Amino acid sequence: MNEVAERQERVPAYAWVIFALTFGLLISDYMARQVLNAVFPLLKTEWALSDGQLGLLSGVVAIMVGLLTFPLSLLADRLGRVKSLTVMAVLWSLATLLCSIADNYGQMLAGRLLVGVGEAAYGSVGIALVVSVFPKRLRATLSAAFMAGGLLGQVLGVGIGGAVAAVLYATLHDNDLNFGGSVTVVSPTK
Repeated sequence: MNEVAERQERVPAYAWVIFALTFGLLISDYMARQVLNAVFPLLKTEWALSDGQLGLLSGVVAIMVGLLTFPLSLLADRLGRVKSLTVMAVLWSLATLLCSIADNYGQMLAGRLLVGVGEAAYGSVGIALVVSVFPKRLRATLSAAFMAGGLLGQVLGVGIGGAVAAVLYATLHDNDLNFGGSVTVVSPTK
């Protein structure tokens, strides 16, 4: 196909649906990866954790992603990208749920390890799926969107996670919560 014909090539609607779904999952992926950092002070107090233990809770995800991205991406190319993305998203979602109900450090660490396994190849396989259904002329744009989506997910994970944790902490501990002097959340039990 020549360059002019490629620029005029229409992008099918299903390609945008695939992009929207994978982009949304990517944001969710990075939110799940970062949300724990927002509640470190609460976990440190509640479970009497050391800074090293907190670092491992965060770092175990990165370790798993670093170790498993390449082999899981190879596996996804053999087994199918859509199937692999589905399995990964279900795994990290269930692992995130396990983290939310963890009663102790060991359970949380196991959950975070599984989050890392589930997220290991999502970025590489997700972008591979997206660029496979779009014209070549949009590959840089789509790759940039994926990179930005990861950063957006990190910010949302810490920001939303921190706000929710603060409100829950204030509610559970019968305290008023003040956000920088402009917004105050009053505990409903007062």
